[in-house]
Amino acid sequence: MPVPAWRQPWHKIVLPLLLCVLLPALQARAELYPADSSALNVRDFGAVGDGHTDDTAAFLAALAASGGDTGASFWQDRLVFVPNGTYRITAPLLKRYADGRFASGFVLIGQSETGTVLKLPDQAPGYGDPQRPQPVILTSSKLYRSGATEGGKDYPGRGEGNDAYMNFVENMTIDVGSGNPGAIAIDYLGNNSGAIRHVTLRAGAGSGAVGLSMTRKWPGPTLIQHLTIEGFATGIATAQTEYGLTFEHVNLSNQTDTAITNSQNALTFRNLSIDGPSGRIINVGDKAFLAIEGGTAPGGSVADLIRNDGFVTLRDLSIGGTVQSGVLQGRSNWQAAPPPAGRTAWADPPPVPVVEAGQWVNVATYGATGDPAQDATQALRQAFASGAAVVYLPNGTYAVNDSVDIPASLQRIVGMNSTIRVINRRPAFARTNGMFRAATAGPPLFIERLAFDNTGLGEQVGVELSGGREIVMRDIVSAGTTMLDRRATGGRAFLDNMCCGLLRITGPQPVFARQFDSEGTTTRIINRGSPLSILGLKTEGVCTVLDNREGARTDILGGLVYVVRDGAPATVPTFINTGSSLSAGFVEESLRSGSRYQIYVGRAAGDTTPPVPVTDFPERGFGRFVPDLRDGPP
Repeated sequence: MPVPAWRQPWHKIVLPLLLCVLLPALQARAELYPADSSALNVRDFGAVGDGHTDDTAAFLAALAASGGDTGASFWQDRLVFVPNGTYRITAPLLKRYADGRFASGFVLIGQSETGTVLKLPDQAPGYGDPQRPQPVILTSSKLYRSGATEGGKDYPGRGEGNDAYMNFVENMTIDVGSGNPGAIAIDYLGNNSGAIRHVTLRAGAGSGAVGLSMTRKWPGPTLIQHLTIEGFATGIATAQTEYGLTFEHVNLSNQTDTAITNSQNALTFRNLSIDGPSGRIINVGDKAFLAIEGGTAPGGSVADLIRNDGFVTLRDLSIGGTVQSGVLQGRSNWQAAPPPAGRTAWADPPPVPVVEAGQWVNVATYGATGDPAQDATQALRQAFASGAAVVYLPNGTYAVNDSVDIPASLQRIVGMNSTIRVINRRPAFARTNGMFRAATAGPPLFIERLAFDNTGLGEQVGVELSGGREIVMRDIVSAGTTMLDRRATGGRAFLDNMCCGLLRITGPQPVFARQFDSEGTTTRIINRGSPLSILGLKTEGVCTVLDNREGARTDILGGLVYVVRDGAPATVPTFINTGSSLSAGFVEESLRSGSRYQIYVGRAAGDTTPPVPVTDFPERGFGRFVPDLRDGPP
């Protein structure tokens, strides 16, 4: 039997001039929404933003008005927009339903990271005890199809659970002031679809217990992108064995205790920067897993940087000026190894175009109402073909009976957490055709904050890309649909914070997925000959995660696979890899011996290459650590 690779040694529009100014990913970001976009503006609920008035009640009222419990259709909450200003906050910001229960769907979007500031006053009551810390922002789970204390969670008291859908915090700075040693900037719980983006967390002198806390039951999967944490005792604290967390472009500086503390979860980082005298990482617990690619950190060695109880996979992390790659098991078992050969170098998405206000078009202008009983096909087609660079769909449900083509002139579709659904299907509308279809070449296409829902109506493709243009899909929910079918002639694809459907790709252009959650019992990803890179994978169900063939090159860094149910057939592999290259580092979660994989890599019919059994890798409870799987040609 070959030696596993891991063991080998080697309101209104607030400013009239712009509706949207979005600069490249590494620069400042600003976002505004038109008055008829369906976004709620905290100023309309009484927020002042002068740094002196207590705006807490206004924020709470806006969040409460953003949506009730919509059951299984969890993606329909409205955005709460925060214009530039300094907002004095004196108690935790959270969302509850009208009956007082903890809610999901906390969507708080600032105008800009530097201009929108939530400020805790110095020496604020309730924030003085680091042993009993309190957050500025708290996101929570709703209660859906489970008991309030099932699995050991405390939903009534702490908003715990695994139904923390659609929790977003973006484009703002949270400043916990000075003299608040018991302050947590964000106590975040998110599941399946949610993100923190372009956020700075700042603690003054003698302040800050934790910058970003994700320790309540059960965090993940979720995406943390472009996060800066300045000060605090601990920068990032995570816990629980489920469900995996994905981080990208994270900068931590001047923590007084530790930069990152992870207890038992599976964390994935790309481009991690740590600076300061206490820039250590603690990976505690026998199920803890870290995967880190790129970035810089202090220290003289891997063991100096990371106090580890589980497994750590490093790829090209500069520690004290020395680039390190390999696998760390326990405190001291370091096995240096180069990253997988032939993998596609990571690329950031193209910048969202700068678009002036007059170029935005509301689909309502062409008659679409967002009423699910209305056939909106023609209205959407007319809006898309209007010549506008940006089209937006106010929060609602838009039914289509056929594909809606996206012309080259349309560069951005802003969904506002709306739903696209099939109604009165035309006979020619094949299930293999996209609800939205981009078949012509053009500039990059952005599709964001939309759900493609065909639940209970049979399979359907959500977005079909065959034109030679890049596509960026962000914060997309696919229910009963294939999230993307990228054909052989389609351009590069960037998929950020995707849930929960299938992915089909073919052709030579690369696909980059960040926080990719796919759940179900059929094969989740079908790759025919494409370069595919996934940063943070999470799956649920008795399924083959990836079918990799025809010269495909797939690399998966970090994540968690979870069969969940008992009775998984021993013949169902995690991956099928035939005539292709596969590299992966992840964990398998399992709570019982009958709910786990037996084969990690299987073969297509006719391929006589031996499979890769799970026994090649070390146990993680009933599951496994798979820190460095490599299969197929380099």
